[in-house]
Amino acid sequence: MLKQSLGIIETNSLSSAVEIAHLMVDKFEVSLANVRQLLNGYTTVFIKGELGAVQQAIDFGAGFCNEKNSLVAKSVIAVPHDELFNFIEGGKDE
Repeated sequence: MLKQSLGIIETNSLSSAVEIAHLMVDKFEVSLANVRQLLNGYTTVFIKGELGAVQQAIDFGAGFCNEKNSLVAKSVIAVPHDELFNFIEGGKDE
């Protein structure tokens, strides 16, 4: 099994985050790892999958958010440590 990559998009709007999470999972071979809402509507979407699919999904999501002026940050981690997935998927706030 190939090591999964991690994609992260932060938006300034919960509605944009929900919309891009849906579109990325629907259009690309990625799965949703978590969605975390912070203060004032700032929301982070975490996806995982094969590196190429994650990169395409994040680029697509970032472009979509740019059109709505809601993109805060984006990142792709090609080979994240297993503990990072445990933290993100487990919802630990430690």
